[in-house]
Amino acid sequence: MSSDHDTCHCGHDHGPRHIYIYSPSSAVRDKAAFRRGVKRLQALGHEVEIDPDALATHTRFAGDDATRLAAIHRAAASGADVALISRGGYGLTRILPG
Repeated sequence: MSSDHDTCHCGHDHGPRHIYIYSPSSAVRDKAAFRRGVKRLQALGHEVEIDPDALATHTRFAGDDATRLAAIHRAAASGADVALISRGGYGLTRILPG
């Protein structure tokens, strides 16, 4: 299977990236799908780093507010090329300055 980038002539690098996955919002409901996504990124040649609390659960969120805020700080400090949020949700607005 070919991707659009196989024939891209844009001049920037489409090579493997260091991807940091974290969960600052809603909890990951389908952990098997999450793991399949990670495996797919790895199969594409990316180095995938998963935040230690990426699969945490606290009520409907991926950890309590302090845990999720700490995940944002770890993602920012990771040095990754891409910080990828596992799932969206309004829980993120609870921990951002208002």
